[in-house]
Order: sequence, then C-alpha cells, then structure tokens
Amino acid sequence: MKFDFEIIHQYYRTLELDKHHADVEACAEKFSLKINEPLVLNKDCIYFVSEGVISLAKSDDPRIIGTTIENMPIGLLERFCPIVEFNYVAMTSATVSKISMEDFDRIFFGSSPENMKELATILTYMLIFILDVHVERRLDSGYHTIKAMMQRYLYRRTVNIDETEGIANFIIRRTNLSRSYVFRVLAELKEGEYITVKKGKLVSIDRKLPEDY
Repeated sequence: MKFDFEIIHQYYRTLELDKHHADVEACAEKFSLKINEPLVLNKDCIYFVSEGVISLAKSDDPRIIGTTIENMPIGLLERFCPIVEFNYVAMTSATVSKISMEDFDRIFFGSSPENMKELATILTYMLIFILDVHVERRLDSGYHTIKAMMQRYLYRRTVNIDETEGIANFIIRRTNLSRSYVFRVLAELKEGEYITVKKGKLVSIDRKLPEDY
C-alpha cells in the first residue's frame, strides 16, 4: 500500500474501533469548544473528541503537526511522557468527552482484551500518521511540500466540511515555508490554471501539477 495519508486514513476509518464508546460515554463529562478555543488539559483526565476537529502542536512551536484522529485519547502522550507538552486548539466547533484517568485505566486496561486491542490499534495509527507528516514535510523542496500539502488539504476538506481554514494558511501553519513563497507558488499555479482557489480556499487541482518549480 502506498504510504499516503488519504489512503491510510480512509482505511483507518473502516476499522471498527468503537467497542469502548459505551463505556466511555457512561462515565464522561461532555463539553463544547468554540472554533479557535484551546483545549486545556487536566493531567488527571483523558479526552476524546466526539465531534469536530482539534489541532495538535508542540507547546514551544506554533506550527501545527496535524489534527487528532478519530478515537484518539488526548492526554495519553502527556501521561506517559510528562516532560512533553502539546497545545490543542479547536479548528471547528467541537464536542469533547472527558473521563478520569482511573476510568480510562478501568475501561482499557482492566475491562476487556478487545478494548486494549482497540487502544493499541489507535496508538499504532497515531504513529503512522506522524511518520507520514515527517516524510511529507522533509521533501526535496518547498514546492514539493506545497504539492503534498495541497493534496492533504483537499482530502481534509472532504472529511471535515466545517473547517474554514484557507489553503495558504493551512500550509504556512504546518511548515517552515515563508508566507511570501507560499502565496507566490499558489498564485502562479492559479494563474496557470492548474488549481482553482475561491475565497482563499483550494477548491480543486484541475490538471497535473508541474514536476518542479
């Protein structure tokens, strides 16, 4: 299988990883986040996003690593590696379920082998997606990174239709590329009728993009 975010994510979404949902919801405290509102973690709790999209970034780096995947237990990274800290921000309005660490351990470690297997699968895919991000953003040139990010943007728009982020901002917030370079490449691709952009959002890639820039 090609190491491609879209293909792997589509496959991930076909997996049945919801056996733990009833147990989580039975003891969860639910709350809502507005767009651009941070998710502030309580170190004694684990969080699950039931609706919406939440971004993930290192606390000392404003660039977005990516967004949380379905069923991802937010707070688990910090629990087992307390020397790291991440920032979580709602990219859309979101609904979040919060459970205590004790309930998390009971559901996933003391309840059933199936729940533990689900957790292991989710964590495995978290690693795969991070590796994909690493490969994507270490490509040969800034232009190749932009090409890859445009494909990711279009796919994310089909999965998360409520997201309002424009294509230029999407790329800039996730890479080391300068604002002027990103806008210049996008403008020239649009002028060359390779892409369609409306109100700052990439609508489509209309023909094969140039190999180099």
